[in-house]
Amino acid sequence: DELIKMADIVQVINGEGQFEQDSVQQFVAANELAHCKTNYQVVAIMGPQSSGKSTLLNHVFGTSFTMMDALAGRGQTTKGIWLSKSPKVTDTTVLVMDLEGSDGRERGEDDTNFERQSALFALAVADVLLVNIWCHDVGRELASGKPLLKTIFQVNLKLFAPEPDRKRSVLLFVIRDKTKTPLPKLVEVLQADLERMWEGIAKPAAYQESKLTDFFEVQYAALSHFEERYEDFVADSVHLRRRFSPEADDSLVRGDEKLPGDSFALSIRNIWEVIRAQKDLNLPAHKVMVANVRCAEIAEDQLRAFEADQAWRALREAAAEGIVEGFGARASSLADSCIRGYEAEALYFDPSVRSSKLSELQVRLHALLQPPYQQQVAAQQAAVLAAFERDVKLALVEAIAGGPGDGKGGSGGEGAGGAAKGFMAAAAVCRERAVAAFTAAFGKHLRIEVAPWDGSAELAALCEALDAHLTRVRGEHMSQAVTRVEKQLGALLSGPVMGLLEVCAPGMWGRLHGVCREAATAAERNLMQALEGFDLSGSESESLSERLRARARSSMEGHVREAALTRLSRMKDRFQEVFSLDENRAPRMWGPRDDIPAIAQQARVAAASVLSQLAVMRPPPEEGRQGQADLVEAAVMQLARTSPAPASTSTSHQHDSADSDRCSSSASASTAAGWSSASIAATPGGMPVDMLSAAAWPGVEESCVLLHPHDVRTTWREFLSYSNVLVQQAQSAQQSNRLASNRMPPLWAIGMMLVLGWNEAMMLIFNPIYLLLGALGFLFLRSLYTELDVEREMSSGALPGAISLANKFAPACREVVRKPTAAFQDFFQSLTGRDQERRAAAYVQHAEGQSQHTPLHTPEGLTRRPVTDAPDSASRELTDLRRQEGKKDL
Repeated sequence: DELIKMADIVQVINGEGQFEQDSVQQFVAANELAHCKTNYQVVAIMGPQSSGKSTLLNHVFGTSFTMMDALAGRGQTTKGIWLSKSPKVTDTTVLVMDLEGSDGRERGEDDTNFERQSALFALAVADVLLVNIWCHDVGRELASGKPLLKTIFQVNLKLFAPEPDRKRSVLLFVIRDKTKTPLPKLVEVLQADLERMWEGIAKPAAYQESKLTDFFEVQYAALSHFEERYEDFVADSVHLRRRFSPEADDSLVRGDEKLPGDSFALSIRNIWEVIRAQKDLNLPAHKVMVANVRCAEIAEDQLRAFEADQAWRALREAAAEGIVEGFGARASSLADSCIRGYEAEALYFDPSVRSSKLSELQVRLHALLQPPYQQQVAAQQAAVLAAFERDVKLALVEAIAGGPGDGKGGSGGEGAGGAAKGFMAAAAVCRERAVAAFTAAFGKHLRIEVAPWDGSAELAALCEALDAHLTRVRGEHMSQAVTRVEKQLGALLSGPVMGLLEVCAPGMWGRLHGVCREAATAAERNLMQALEGFDLSGSESESLSERLRARARSSMEGHVREAALTRLSRMKDRFQEVFSLDENRAPRMWGPRDDIPAIAQQARVAAASVLSQLAVMRPPPEEGRQGQADLVEAAVMQLARTSPAPASTSTSHQHDSADSDRCSSSASASTAAGWSSASIAATPGGMPVDMLSAAAWPGVEESCVLLHPHDVRTTWREFLSYSNVLVQQAQSAQQSNRLASNRMPPLWAIGMMLVLGWNEAMMLIFNPIYLLLGALGFLFLRSLYTELDVEREMSSGALPGAISLANKFAPACREVVRKPTAAFQDFFQSLTGRDQERRAAAYVQHAEGQSQHTPLHTPEGLTRRPVTDAPDSASRELTDLRRQEGKKDL
């Protein structure tokens, strides 16, 4: 085990600074470095004592360097310089060098020569130098090891004279126990310190213009806390180990020039001898170290006293509650007393250290002052912003009202005129007043003399908030104005557009686009008046105008698309209007001379015009793209002109079933021929459109299509079915009117009736009973024929008429029987009424005669009604009887 351990770990330089030649040779032989040639890497680590260097190497490279036992106390663990081979990195041979920690109490405060020598040795030998640094030491001067790095950088240039950009060692700063501070922020601090350190060292003449990156490649890594977050620390160590593989994306392995492995021991021995002979590394540091410790203690004492000061606590609590008058002066006084106390106590220490610690004290004081300072700034900004919002609101109200302003937010002396006139000018005045108010408040209450805050950043933030509020108010008002104008635009468009769509006459689209232009122009004029004084830019005005035009087009297109959905009902209405009304807008009576097929064709063409207007949307005339829309319109109109007419119904109702079948077959054949002739319509542009098979309109954009060709075909077929029914009804009415005007039977029918009905006529003449029964039967049939209204029922067709007559037959018979019965009853009642009238007249005459002789008092002396009342009663009865008789006569 001891031999294995000796082969794994070897001490290169002992605690007295002696190079262990034999041990190093055995290590080289045991690890067969001669076979590696130049395929090996040397990794060294430097850093403060007891900072976890050995622990880091063991977890990253799998070595077994002695680690500090925390339970046994903190002290020196590694003495001298030790070397081992990494068992966990197998892609290449990695030699790991563990250095004695710097700033150790065992060597004392003045014995710093060895730590500089060992650090310079590691810098010269190692391909990758790990600089172990605690996260909380980043930004510090001594604790971060910057003086040591500065010294070895300077001596390295002097002793070894490296060539720039030839062999660059990797400086890997390993930040231990990382906190919430992001790694990029820590890297910024370290980079700034390295650049300042490189600029501050004394360089030979050949390196005056050189940079740190000419000799070193600086990399960074961060590890979690070893004790508090051990699992994360192990994961970070594994990630760092992967960077020592040649295939890693962020590999630290470099193919720079180096000596073969069999010369490794000789090379590092020579380097150490050169470093041991260098006297520049032995620099005194006792005074500086004492000044660092004591000044740090004084600064801590002053900070604790400042935090415990009752005046500071009261000021901090008051700042959290609201605006504090004179906050900056009071905070400056407290901070200045703290700084004066530090300067008084640290007066006799090293000036550079004293100044450095004073800067740290000021930074920490600023950190204590910043929270209440930010609270006061926020409170002042909120107060100024609230006043600005009130002023802007008042300016907006006054400007919209158009009244004279009072200098606070209005437009001055501008009178009534457009809405919001001069608002932006008034808002600019409000903004200037707000900025002036905050500037005055900052100088009076917020400025802290000992702090670097001059208020420029705070004022910029306030200006940004003011501009944001002003932009929001302006945008809200513009949005409200646009919304109002868009509603007005909808009202302006709806009436004219719907009126044009009710007719769908040829040339409708040009008038629709004209309505859109007029409505958009009126809306734009109203909007510009509403936004006058809001300093609209040219692009904003154009954008709003384009939005209104687009809204007008969209609203119009929406109405048109709704109309296209109700195309069939609109076609029916148009057909009814042309077909059923004459030139005087009166209903047609369908006389014998009316040409129903021609009128029907004219009505169909009018209905097809509706369909053609609703098939596709036409672009505005100024765009010059009317050709394709005209092509569609021509195709639809050609379809209407070549559609077949319905079969004529001029035959009488006595056609038999065979004749009806022949008529139906003829109509079907004519329909097929008509569709065939209209299947390919020649358009004015010369491009044929196959209306039976076309799936799309040629050359028409899909967004402009309202009805596809198959929609047009389906709609037209449905319309033809509807129009054919109306035409057939009109022809039936015309036939009925023709028959009504010529009711006499033909002469041959009269002759046949005379010949065939001679015997029956003689029988009726010589037999009065038959004659009476025949007359009654004729009257009954005549009344039944009139009651059933046979002609009107049969005009709708033979089968529907027969069904309707069958349903009405029984009620009609009852009605025909009831009428004679009621007539006879009225006749008898009239006779009875005349008799009652005669009696009433006699009664009146008798009453008039008695009224001249009869006294007004009865023999018993009682008062009676005058007899003159009787004639009035009789007159009323007579009048009622006459009225009843008049009704009977009627």
